Amino acid sequence: MDCGGVLVKYVLFIFNILFVICGILLIVFGSLMVSEIKDFSSLDQTFTANSVAIIILVLGCVIFLVSFIGCCGAIRENACGLTVYSIIMLGLFLCQIALIVYVWINHVQIRQSLDQVVQTIWNQRKTDSLLLDTLQKSLKCCGLYKFSDYGTVYPASCCDSPSNGTCSLTSVLFKPGCKSAVDSLWDTNANIIKYAGLGVTAVELVAFIFACCLANQVRNTERRQNF
Repeated sequence: MDCGGVLVKYVLFIFNILFVICGILLIVFGSLMVSEIKDFSSLDQTFTANSVAIIILVLGCVIFLVSFIGCCGAIRENACGLTVYSIIMLGLFLCQIALIVYVWINHVQIRQSLDQVVQTIWNQRKTDSLLLDTLQKSLKCCGLYKFSDYGTVYPASCCDSPSNGTCSLTSVLFKPGCKSAVDSLWDTNANIIKYAGLGVTAVELVAFIFACCLANQVRNTERRQNF
């Protein structure tokens, strides 16, 4: 293998080692979060309350598995492993591009869908308050449009220091409604999602090209050795 091939091999190996470490860290972090799962009255509530931890755990497993294939394929100069890795990277690249285009085109529609989700959570608050409480604690909001949606009694999730299970007027006076809080969160992070996504797709494309080049060089080396 020439110097260029060796360089590609070790760049690809180091790149995937870093992602293997990231995957392990995500798995550990997600596992620690899942281990703190509280007992809820139903499986749906358990999943809802811990969906972030479960997503982190699954994401860590996927990153670890894909990066491990890339590491082994690169360092062992295994054409089959590198081919599988490049196919996976190509699939991730295409999915990422499709997701970015979708977010770019449907920015307003996604925000409207989020508003409908918040409205549904608000409408179901009397039968299942877990989601609304989680939303209010996470986004530090109170009520659908504003705190006065609750009348004169504000739930404990509306403030950081409730007293006797309720919040005082002064602790919720300047808090936004959850609908405007979700809209603000989406508007703030939409561009970050799009441009960060473009950065990730660029990395995936480079990894795909490197894996293809290395796999091709490995095959050519094997052919020359057979003659």
